[in-house]
Amino acid sequence: MRLRLRFHKMDSDSGATHAALSLKDSVHYVENVFKDYQRVSGLTRFEGKMAELGPGDNAGVALMFLGNGVTQADLADRFYSHRQDDQHKKIYEALASKHPAVTPFLKEGVPDPLKIKRYYGEEAAGETFFHQNKGYDYIISRSVLEHVDDVHGVLQSMYAALNPQGLLIHKVDLRDHGMFTPFAYPLKFLEVPRWLYRLMTEGAGYPNRFLFHGYKKILTAINPKTRFYISGLHGVPELEQEYLLESLPDDLKQKSVRYINVHRHRFASEFKNVPAEDLMVSSFFFVCGKV
Repeated sequence: MRLRLRFHKMDSDSGATHAALSLKDSVHYVENVFKDYQRVSGLTRFEGKMAELGPGDNAGVALMFLGNGVTQADLADRFYSHRQDDQHKKIYEALASKHPAVTPFLKEGVPDPLKIKRYYGEEAAGETFFHQNKGYDYIISRSVLEHVDDVHGVLQSMYAALNPQGLLIHKVDLRDHGMFTPFAYPLKFLEVPRWLYRLMTEGAGYPNRFLFHGYKKILTAINPKTRFYISGLHGVPELEQEYLLESLPDDLKQKSVRYINVHRHRFASEFKNVPAEDLMVSSFFFVCGKV
């Protein structure tokens, strides 16, 4: 992957979310992702300009934002996800059928390029895009930030790119994204020493192992009122809902802490002394407002 990027080969299977989904499932997926952003933000309507980092193969979520009041959507993706154009045209048309407010933003069955602008390549990477593109009321992503090379820099540049009162609304997936699972237990990737993990992953889009406590430290420094919604815990079956960090039930927390402590002796040195409460989060949303 590093060699492909060096020679500007940006096409990838990464982000091809809809390749294996039926039309019905694709529409359902887009609707649920949009509802997630509504739910955690506490907003039923979005207005202004938005950007989505790492949208992958489909612009359906951006269309839902446009149909809900947004006037411009910029989609930035370092990689060009493989896709079948006919399949995605059907997804957009099905969305418009269920949500008529989306219809004005389609031209011949595909997103209007004047309303949804797509950017690819290194200039569209999280580390660079928001230095040149600003003035957003919302910046969103889903399972993207765990892949960037400089989390701190990306968070800072996204925040700086917001308009006053703008929002960062992101979901972060801290699992290994199939590097070892399902062939090993989910925390196997924390056993790899830093030097070796860097050789395996740097610049190639694999999980960066920047964990929850790192996000919490950076984001609360940016805005102490940043909200964290826990959506997954290591060692705990799938949660039925998100929990505000401060409202996470003790029984779930204790179960996850026990799971972490059982495996801690295997972890690489940089993780062995990290508190279990900081290692237990496997996925979360955060909402950070521009003050």
